[in-house]
Amino acid sequence: MRAEEAEAAAEAAAVEAAVAAVAAAEAQEAAAAEAAAAAAAAAAASAAATVAALAAAAAPPAAVPLDELIAATDGFAEARKVGEGGFGRVYRCDALPSLPRVACGFAVKTALVGVGAQGLAELQSEVRTLSAACHPSLLPLLGACLAPARACLVYPLCRGGSLEDRLYRAPAALQRLRMLGFETPPPPLSSAARLRVLRDAASALHYLHTLSPMVLHRDVSAGNILLDERGNGYLADVGLARAAEATAGGSQQVSHLSTQRIFGKPGYMDPIISLDNQASQLTDGFALGITLLVALTGRGAV
Repeated sequence: MRAEEAEAAAEAAAVEAAVAAVAAAEAQEAAAAEAAAAAAAAAAASAAATVAALAAAAAPPAAVPLDELIAATDGFAEARKVGEGGFGRVYRCDALPSLPRVACGFAVKTALVGVGAQGLAELQSEVRTLSAACHPSLLPLLGACLAPARACLVYPLCRGGSLEDRLYRAPAALQRLRMLGFETPPPPLSSAARLRVLRDAASALHYLHTLSPMVLHRDVSAGNILLDERGNGYLADVGLARAAEATAGGSQQVSHLSTQRIFGKPGYMDPIISLDNQASQLTDGFALGITLLVALTGRGAV
């Protein structure tokens, strides 16, 4: 009898152990499924926050208060500066309460204090242009602050740097790349990588030229083509872009614009601009051609 009881107890224990093992296996599978779902959600969120996804989203820019930008950039601190040009300076920040958080961070392009009415007008032009434009290789405008005290534009931060910095790798360029997260200088771009970036920028420029009315960039250069962390190229700094106006009247095809100011960088400007003050898709194409030569030869534009 005792043997039978012992056998029954052993059998019951074995059943309990089997049930426990099954429960543990089910719990492990559930935990693995939950972790996989969380990882997939995180990956989806990360993908949705890339520069490429933002460029394709076509969302209108949000209004961002100046005090929010000041706080996010630590008062436009020098330590956060990642670029500088004729318009002003560019600072990086990680988050802005007025905008959804993005994995790549934000680039805040700010006009220098005292830029005047002309500078503010150019900024308003950029907002209008980019609000109406959407292309996978055109750097999207995420937010704007048109405060007279200090106007700013907010873009996704392109952590791959500019094509110019990646080509020339001068000390100042390497410092800017360090500010973008490169602990060591990135390897030189291969010929294939350069061609991919140029293809992306040319596609965005062609898109601007096919809008109605046509939009001219007027400042195409290696410094205004940015790379994301995956090596995709984006045409940036459309601040000088304006809708082209037909000088012969509204009934004729829009093909060029007259300008009293000379835009563009030395070496990239078509001589026709300084000769007769006419900018067109051909002068944009000239600048793109110089950019192509610069990228493939590694030589300067001048």
